Formats: sequence, C-alpha cells, structure tokens
Amino acid sequence: MTSAVPRVLSIAGSDSGGGAGVQADLKTIAAWGGYGMTAITAITAQNTQGVQAVHPLPVDVVRAQLDSVAADIAVDAVKIGMLGTVELMRAVAGWLEETRPAVVVLDPVMVASSGDALTAVGDDDGRAAWARLLRVAHLVTPNLPELARLTGRDATGWDAALDAARGLAAEHGVTVLLKGGHLDETEAPEAAAAEVPDAVVRVGGAVHEVRGPRVTTRASHGTGCTLSSALATLAGAGLSWDDALERAKPWLADAMRAGEALAVGDASRPTWHGPVDHGHAQRG
Repeated sequence: MTSAVPRVLSIAGSDSGGGAGVQADLKTIAAWGGYGMTAITAITAQNTQGVQAVHPLPVDVVRAQLDSVAADIAVDAVKIGMLGTVELMRAVAGWLEETRPAVVVLDPVMVASSGDALTAVGDDDGRAAWARLLRVAHLVTPNLPELARLTGRDATGWDAALDAARGLAAEHGVTVLLKGGHLDETEAPEAAAAEVPDAVVRVGGAVHEVRGPRVTTRASHGTGCTLSSALATLAGAGLSWDDALERAKPWLADAMRAGEALAVGDASRPTWHGPVDHGHAQRG
C-alpha cells in the first residue's frame, strides 16, 4: 500500500549546478507532493556549460546508503539515474532484487545534454548489467539515442523507435516510455514542427501516445531526470503509467518554458544549457 505522501528514493549522481541528477529529482518529487530520499552514486563538477569532472562513489558507500534508507523508511518508488560503472550497476540491481520496491523507474543515463559521456556502455559486461537492471525495472525511460544503444536498432524515426521500444519491452519484460524529444521535423509524424509525441509502450506492444507542443528553448538541462522522477512519484501515489504521463508531460513543458527566466548560468555563451524551472507551478 502506498503512502498519501509517496516516499521516493532517487539513486543518481549529484549535479553541482543543481539542474539535473539528485537535485532535479528532489525538486521534482517535492513539486508533485512526494518525500524525496537519495543514494548518491557519483559527484560531478557540473554547471550550465557542461560536465567538468565525474567522481563515482565507492560501491560499498552507495550500498550503505541504500541499506540505511530501506532499514528505516518505507520506499514507495525508486527512480534510478546515473550509475556510471558496471560494478555499481550490478550492486544496484542486486539491491533491487533483494528489496523488490513496488515501483522502479530506470532512466538509462548515458550521455549528458551537453554531450558528455556519463556511463560506460557497449561491451559485454555493460550490456549484461543493463539487462539485469531492465529485468527489475517496471518502467524504462530512454531518449532515442539511448534506445538505439540499448537495443542496437535504428530509432531515428517515430515508427522505427516504436518498433525498437516494443522489442525492448518484449525482451526484458519492462514497460518503455518512448520519448520523442529528439525527433526532428523530418522524422516526427504529422505536425512535428508543432508537436512532440511520447508513448507508453507495454509488453505485448500496446501503445498509449501523448502529444504536446514542441518547446523551443535552451533551458532543457535535466529534462530526462525530471520526467522520470515525476513519473516515479505519480506512480508511487498510485497512478497508472498512462495517467502519470498525461499529467507529467504538460507540467514538464511548462517547466521548460519557464526555465530561461530563472537566469541561471551565463546564457550568452553558446555552450549554455539552462535548467528547467521545477518551481514554476508554485510561483504561478
């Protein structure tokens, strides 16, 4: 049974600039009425211009955080972000296999919005570690490049991405949130210049698609972290994945529209990727 205030554990890296990682997760969880907890996997030196350094924490320290939280606090939902190393992926998968949280959302963070690599992917050990995590997740939220890397299939167009998402769901028994934000105007269906499709893709191939206006902004740092945390919180409160996406997608679009007004970082530089505004609804 879930709590009236869903207790959501973020397993992710720390973003010193505050726009992504556990910082974005905690802001999102609070915005949706949840109580946020963390198991920090890595410390990053990061700002709106990019990632300058990444320091993964020792596996035993991450495991100690997980065990400490679970020993005292009921966990209604788990959101997994940056893990960084195969050893840590194995440790987190092992903890999930032991504790079996009711809701597990896996955001397969591989590359930051700045283009900086955050997770080793591609060798046999890496593929096996991802497969193990996917087996214990209930929802996985890859963007299109991440979907292509997880499946080894083309995901450049919406139809191809749907096929890849169905394949991922069938192979690992996990629901897939297919995100269309990386589609360009020639790849997206119909009025792509104005709309972005996202879809919940279930084992068996059923699809629930939600479209929303395309938001053109440079304040897009942390969108993946934010959406996955919102879905984890809403599911922890008892919503279905379809209903959670229906609520979270327009909220995130509004957060992106409001992001540039935060005036965080030096937007005059071409490398600037500003954060979304997680508090936009509270400020009205």
